[in-house]
Amino acid sequence: MNLSKVSLWLILSLVSLLPLGMTAGQAAPSQAPAPTSAVSLETLVRETLERNPEIQAARRGVEAKRARIPQARAWPDPMLSVSYGGNLVPPFTLMRADPSSQRAIMAQQEIPYPGKTRLRGEIATREADAETLSYEAVWRRVATEVKQAYFDLYFTDQSLASLRKDRQVLEKFEKLAEIRYSVGKGAQQDVLKAQLELSRLLERETLLDEQRHTVVAQLNSLRSQPLDSPLEAPGEIKPSLFSYSLDELDTAAQASFPVLKRQQTMVDAGRLGVRLAEKEVRPNFTVGYTYMQRDGIPDMYGITFSTSLPIFRRKKQDMAIAEAAANLEATQKMADNEQNLLRYRVKQEYLQVETAQRLMQLYTQGIVPQSTLTLESSLSGYETGTLDFLTVVSNFTTVLDSELKYHEQLAEYEKALARLEELTGLNLVQQ
Repeated sequence: MNLSKVSLWLILSLVSLLPLGMTAGQAAPSQAPAPTSAVSLETLVRETLERNPEIQAARRGVEAKRARIPQARAWPDPMLSVSYGGNLVPPFTLMRADPSSQRAIMAQQEIPYPGKTRLRGEIATREADAETLSYEAVWRRVATEVKQAYFDLYFTDQSLASLRKDRQVLEKFEKLAEIRYSVGKGAQQDVLKAQLELSRLLERETLLDEQRHTVVAQLNSLRSQPLDSPLEAPGEIKPSLFSYSLDELDTAAQASFPVLKRQQTMVDAGRLGVRLAEKEVRPNFTVGYTYMQRDGIPDMYGITFSTSLPIFRRKKQDMAIAEAAANLEATQKMADNEQNLLRYRVKQEYLQVETAQRLMQLYTQGIVPQSTLTLESSLSGYETGTLDFLTVVSNFTTVLDSELKYHEQLAEYEKALARLEELTGLNLVQQ
């Protein structure tokens, strides 16, 4: 077989193995073949919500806060006391004819000023509601972490598949350069350039393989599984449909984001705390009953009534009111800050979604087909001697980078939707 036939065969092979697996008339990068056993995003999220220790701890925290509500509403425990004055030996015997010798039993009950226990119960209820919202925030955040890791895994697997396919193309480039160099129609630098690009592909594969192990370990950690547990590759991913406006997203976030709702609930608790501090100026009451035995004297009964006197009000109760008011103002400012931060985050993710959409469209309708046509044309030019080998390799690298960037933007698009899901509570990721 002469050189021209060999070169023609190699060029036809190269065109058939173009990195994007597409011809000039196609508009979108090809997906890597879907694995026979693909892991689904739904399965990973469900397993994480069932097993994740942080979510389980947050759930138990809600139960603990709920258990405090009846405690806050309850009165203080009654007091029961026994007193004795008489003989040392034998004990508990009365001295004859001594009216000061006595045996007594006394019961006391503190009665809070009306409204105090109700306010304490309402505050405990608000705190339990806030803990419930914290639990929701935790599982939303963890679910978002799973989704982001899943799309990172998708990008890594797609990139590895593309690099391995493109390595076959570069190996053919290298063979073509070696044949042309061996017959005096090519330069040695062409062979060295092809070998250099092969080494760079291997470098990128190594880094991506390390990245895949890291992402798999992250997903296993979130699911409370051994870090080295194997994980199948994600199935085919298509861009989720997205049609929400920024105002719609902001409205949904303001209404459902649990962190903001928690802060607003704590503001309500703070208002109740101020009312309770003002109530603490009012005294509590104590009622007691006493039964007393004395020798030779009829049994005696007694009732006691006592109350606290807020004589240190300026240093105690008034300062407690000032403390509660300061805490309320601080909580309100935190709620305002959380609201501003939420609006910023929603807009940031919305812009990320829009940018990724535009870039994906640019890659599929512009850069990818244009770079593919350029590579096909440069292969023909290299065969006829009108283009050098470095141009061919440069065009090949452009096609490869375009494919990887498309998959990267697809992953970033879905990750931004996942973060918007956490903020808005809407179902945006449709995988």
